[in-house]
Amino acid sequence: MPPLGRVRLPLSRPLAPRRALATGPPTPAARRSTWDLGLIAAGGLGVSGLLLYTSSGRRNKSDMAGDDRPSFTVPVLSQTGAASTKTLTRLTQAETDARLKEHEASYAVTRKGNPVFRYDTVALPSNSPIEDDSCCVILERDAGSKVQGDLVFWGVFDGHSGWQTSRLLSANLVSYVARELDLVFHSSAPYANLLATLPPDAIPTVPASSSSSSSSSSSSIWSLFGARSSTKPELDLFDPILQQAIKNAFGRMDNEIVNSPVRLLEKLEKEGKQLSLREVGVEQSEALQTLLPALSGSCALLAFLDAGRNKLHVACTGDSRAVMGTWEPGKGGGKWRAEALSEDQTGRNLAEVARLQSEHPAEEADTVIARGRVLGGLEPTRAFGDARYKWPLGMQEKLASAFHPGSVRGRPKNYHSPPYVTATPEVVTVDLSKGLTPPRKSLSSFLPVSSTAEPPSPQASRFIVLATDGLYDRLNNDEIVSLVGAHLNGVRGTQSRQAVLSHVAPSSKDTEPSHTHAPRQEPMRGEGDVFTFEDGNLATHLVRNALGGAKREQVSVLLSIPSPISRRYRDDITITVILLGDATHGGEGGTGGVYRREELEPLKAKL
Repeated sequence: MPPLGRVRLPLSRPLAPRRALATGPPTPAARRSTWDLGLIAAGGLGVSGLLLYTSSGRRNKSDMAGDDRPSFTVPVLSQTGAASTKTLTRLTQAETDARLKEHEASYAVTRKGNPVFRYDTVALPSNSPIEDDSCCVILERDAGSKVQGDLVFWGVFDGHSGWQTSRLLSANLVSYVARELDLVFHSSAPYANLLATLPPDAIPTVPASSSSSSSSSSSSIWSLFGARSSTKPELDLFDPILQQAIKNAFGRMDNEIVNSPVRLLEKLEKEGKQLSLREVGVEQSEALQTLLPALSGSCALLAFLDAGRNKLHVACTGDSRAVMGTWEPGKGGGKWRAEALSEDQTGRNLAEVARLQSEHPAEEADTVIARGRVLGGLEPTRAFGDARYKWPLGMQEKLASAFHPGSVRGRPKNYHSPPYVTATPEVVTVDLSKGLTPPRKSLSSFLPVSSTAEPPSPQASRFIVLATDGLYDRLNNDEIVSLVGAHLNGVRGTQSRQAVLSHVAPSSKDTEPSHTHAPRQEPMRGEGDVFTFEDGNLATHLVRNALGGAKREQVSVLLSIPSPISRRYRDDITITVILLGDATHGGEGGTGGVYRREELEPLKAKL
């Protein structure tokens, strides 16, 4: 696939690599085709029955080396479809810890006016290669703008039926969003025309001092594009306009993914060329590069922090989820409050079912969602790629015959009025300047620091968790916020679920999504949940507790099951945890880098 167009970022500086990880995802030398991955996933998901733990090493409850290590069996299906079992060796505790931490990273951010002072990431594969991806990018506003502050983007991308779409999103989606934001910052069409259509309650109240002579009206991301006229309105003050820009960016990138193979086919037909995979050349390679990202798919969760406006915008396409924890002081010191920043877009969401039914003929009301899935097949109702649910009638067969004969599934059942899936996100905006609580006890009083002489800042007032649905299969919003919040409050060691949940304020009905993920099959349920606080990286901390927490044998068993069998018991999991302080306190969110991990290695400093 030809590289998707990317905007030049002359003043941009990366906050992290394309993947916000210390190392890339595990990738084999020869990547499988989407069809091969589909067959493997189908085989893994066809596993039946509970995992039967039959340890042969109970004579010694401690982990043992070599052939004496405990073993367990899992049910599998043979190539003929017959049921059988497979005996596996359980990882030692050291191997379990190493696998959990293999793709973790922590970054300290010390940027003036930026409330972010730290973020942690982790990725735990179940598929091989992992189908999740992530990114983090920071852009700087034009130095000539009165409104100063970073523009920070974090994304997590949950791929399915292959890794190609999520990989493409991690490399290009921020560029698409940045293009649209630049039009907003320049008060350019079509966004200038939207101003007249906004309802009165969407127009913010701007202090006279900032609206009269403010040069922030010439605010833009990059000085390359020049300053705009001071008579133009500051469109980035209007949340609906910014939200529409993000939606347009998502739509434009998905259009490029879905229609690139169509345009390539039309080009080749016009030139009178035919493709033959027996003789792979430039055209054949280009065809596969355009076809595979269209056939695979990915959910997308993008958080955009505008430090200059002190606002957070969260765009969700699919069923990855964002949740925010906010500190609220009170009796006994205070608690954390959980607030959902996204809602899962699946066939179990009644609002999504109603939307799809309204977009298709009445006679399809009972088929657009079948068994909780789009046309009975795809779980998320919104996604990038997944062109099988978007191409016009007849196009899929035409492309399959030309580009990849015999290796592409047919169109879904009851496919009459495409498209059935959209990449248009729902966008939630949070004004971080509202509802600020009095300064809480600083993190330095809870967590070890290298020196007692370090300044007692920053203050942790909020944190945001972005994660793919592999995490939410196992933990709900309150559990996630309480696990991170209790960690920040200094809790360590083994804790009961009830004790951990005491750190979060009870959720109202409005703080939870309209439905929850269906949990995957558990190998060993046990009685009651027991959490553990032993990881310095907050993202790894969440993964460990999602897999069993203090139930060490359960965590080891889950991580010992190889792909593709592991898909029966756990999904790929990718998490980013962002810690926010008060950007006005000490001038920087991360002044002094006070927050430290317990490990001796220093945090990676970014910018």
